[in-house]
Order: sequence, then C-alpha cells, then structure tokens
Amino acid sequence: MTATDDSRTMSAEFPHAAISHAMNYGAEAMRALTHCQGRYASFVSKRIDEDIAMPARLAECKSPMEVIDVWADFYRKALEDYTAHARSMTALGQQALEDTVREAEVEAAEIAEATGKAIEQTTGIKAVTPLKAESNGKAKVA
Repeated sequence: MTATDDSRTMSAEFPHAAISHAMNYGAEAMRALTHCQGRYASFVSKRIDEDIAMPARLAECKSPMEVIDVWADFYRKALEDYTAHARSMTALGQQALEDTVREAEVEAAEIAEATGKAIEQTTGIKAVTPLKAESNGKAKVA
C-alpha cells in the first residue's frame, strides 16, 4: 500500500467518524427529548385534573368568601406547579447541555489527535494538536 492509498483510507475514515459522532448526538438528543416530553405530559395531565376538579370545588362553596378562597387556592397551586415544572425542565436542559458540551470537547480532541496522526503519516509533517483527550471524559489544551 502506498502513501496515497493510506491517505485515501484515512480520509475515508474521517467522514465515517463524523457521522458516527453525529448519530451518537442524535440518539442522545432523542433520549433527552423523550424524557422531557414524558415529564411534560405528566405535568399537563396533573394540571388538567386540577382544572377539571375546579367546578366541583366551586359548587361546594356556601359564600362568596369561600369562592374567593377556592379561586385563590387554585391559582396559588397552579403558580407553584408551573414554577416547579419550569425549574425542573430548566435543570434537565442545563444538564443535557453540559453533558453534550463535555462529550463534544472529548470527541473534538480525539478527532484532532487522529487528524494530526494522519497528517504526520501522509506528509511526514508533525501536526500540532491543540486539544488532548483524557481518560476522565474531559479534554485539555495540549
């Protein structure tokens, strides 16, 4: 095999590696999205149950003050539920983003290392790779 054959083989491997990484991100994104959708569906179901129960609660009221109390309680609970749900979904999104960035940094370092080796093998020129993948799932500047 000649140096040209080596470079063709290596250059063919890079698109494959990029597609593989993209598929991993896509699969992870779909898992995260499915999890979020499940949480959202559960939240909406709970809030609909609260909404449906409201007319019965109002029908039991004996005075205008009780009606005001029932409405106040309903809106207080709704505000608490929506606030808790928003916080929960924000935390999920933040964690997913942090995980994705961490994985992207490591994969970028791995691709940079592989590219540097391929350049060196095909041209004889030592490439400088700015990132180095570490075994702890992080990337550091070389």
